[in-house]
Amino acid sequence: METESHWILGRLNIEERRMYMYNSLSTAMKDSAAIKACQPFAVLLPHFFALFDEFKKENKPVCLDPFEVVKVDGLPQQTSNDCGCFVASFAEYFIDMKPIPPIFDVEKHRDRLAVLFYKYARMKEVDFIDSEDEAPPKGPKKNLS
Repeated sequence: METESHWILGRLNIEERRMYMYNSLSTAMKDSAAIKACQPFAVLLPHFFALFDEFKKENKPVCLDPFEVVKVDGLPQQTSNDCGCFVASFAEYFIDMKPIPPIFDVEKHRDRLAVLFYKYARMKEVDFIDSEDEAPPKGPKKNLS
């Protein structure tokens, strides 16, 4: 967010035209700042989708109204500046299609993420794997027609 170092997670539901905001440091002031940080995306995304004909793919009329920003309640809350760990773990729950548990052991998640990053770094070192941003640039695409 703009004036402080805090991460939130946003989940976009195009069909519902909603942007769900996941804030692990929820107070009235923090939530207000987080919603304010999401608003430009809520306004811009419909224009982006219209620009790339996303609405035409599903035979839906073009609607440029902003997406609704919805604060998700009932999330586990941080107590010690661990928003990055919360955001990464919340994202994993979505990827795995699992609900976010109400009790969140941040130490366990931090240790698990550290092990994953270490294993990834070792894999890159041992197997000579480049991350996408480290790989040499790809040449122009060949036209197969």
